[in-house]
Amino acid sequence: MPVEEPQVVARLPVVKSRLFALAAASAVALVPAVHSSAQPRTTAPPPVVTVKITITDSRINMSPKRAQRGTMAQFILLNRGKKPHAFKLGHQRHGTGTQTGFTTALKPSEQQILLFFLDYRGKLPYFGSLPADRSKPGMKGTFTIF
Repeated sequence: MPVEEPQVVARLPVVKSRLFALAAASAVALVPAVHSSAQPRTTAPPPVVTVKITITDSRINMSPKRAQRGTMAQFILLNRGKKPHAFKLGHQRHGTGTQTGFTTALKPSEQQILLFFLDYRGKLPYFGSLPADRSKPGMKGTFTIF
């Protein structure tokens, strides 16, 4: 019985070069995936708009009277009157119970800074909420969120 010689399937240098090519292709394919996952996945904070509100004994001055939806509003309230005043913007509850405004009281010469995220689009009334202020025409107005 003759002994068969084993057949050579592949030579070592050919196998090494094919494995090297496969490894190089895999590395090149993984580089964009690793690079894209290293990018930050955060969002920028919303822009801030400053709204100055000056309250006297006869009127409320607000500047500006409108702001864009999605911004953070910094309300700077200052009571320049000789009496205490309360300021109300919007509604404490709107629709399904979400807050679209605030109410705050200020003593004479007191200043408060309130931050409020403007996520509601529409017109929000503002007014002096004390009984003595409700009858004065200069103690009310409208703040618009567009």
